Amino acid sequence: MSGKTGVKRIIHGVWREIRNRVRSYSNVEDLRNEKDIPGLIKALGHRDLEVLYMAVEALGELKDPSAIPPLIKILSEDQYSAVRWKAAEALAKIGNTSVEPLIVLLGHPDEDVRWKAAIALGEIGEVRAIDPLIGLLRDEDRYVKGRVAVALGMIGQPAVSPLITALSTGDGSLRWGAAIALGRIRDPRAVAPLVQALGDKYENVRSEALASLKAMENGNIDLFIQLLNEVGNEALRDYIANAPVGEGPDSPGFTDFLQSIDPDIRERLRKALTSIDNPDLGPLINDLSGN
Repeated sequence: MSGKTGVKRIIHGVWREIRNRVRSYSNVEDLRNEKDIPGLIKALGHRDLEVLYMAVEALGELKDPSAIPPLIKILSEDQYSAVRWKAAEALAKIGNTSVEPLIVLLGHPDEDVRWKAAIALGEIGEVRAIDPLIGLLRDEDRYVKGRVAVALGMIGQPAVSPLITALSTGDGSLRWGAAIALGRIRDPRAVAPLVQALGDKYENVRSEALASLKAMENGNIDLFIQLLNEVGNEALRDYIANAPVGEGPDSPGFTDFLQSIDPDIRERLRKALTSIDNPDLGPLINDLSGN
């Protein structure tokens, strides 16, 4: 075979491949326009990555529940992270009927699958996902925990009460994730628990509680934080260092700490908390008053 003949064959082969791709892309567009769900599901088995991507996207836009099982399969098994992410987006667009199979994927051995399923559940915003997501705040992978906190923040108001419970009574992982999620939701009910969490024995919980309080965008909260930073950090660190093992932010020891602060400083902190005008802060204000 001459060199010229070989080059021609290569060129023809490339041209044939390009034609086949264009034809495949056009076919997916036709299937989308015709709302041909079985045809699009069949296209999920195409070897061309772009065709697969387009078919997944089309199924999400058409929101047909019959596409859920094959999309779940792609999310849980496909080798490409970008395709798995597109499948998670499609499942979120389909909505509530995707919730139960996505909850199952929260226990998948691949952390990439777990966090993508969590974000999809957050996008859907269904309350059935709240407890399973809060449970996943104990995940061994830090990135997964962070994405779960984001998902809970996306669900918003319905997640506030269980997140406050997790912040007050959960283990260190739960308290850390709950503090992050509450800062994203910015519900006034979380102010008192977040203030208490400033006394948590774990630094990562304290720092996230502080960040979440700052996210509340309340000048009076900023004043309280400023005062606590100015006069309370050393004493607070001493309290945390000496706290019994397992003692959390809702413990009697935190009350003892507040009452141990210099009376003048304590009064300034009390006034700062009072100015926030949040009835949930009443017990903390009483602690600072020495009542």
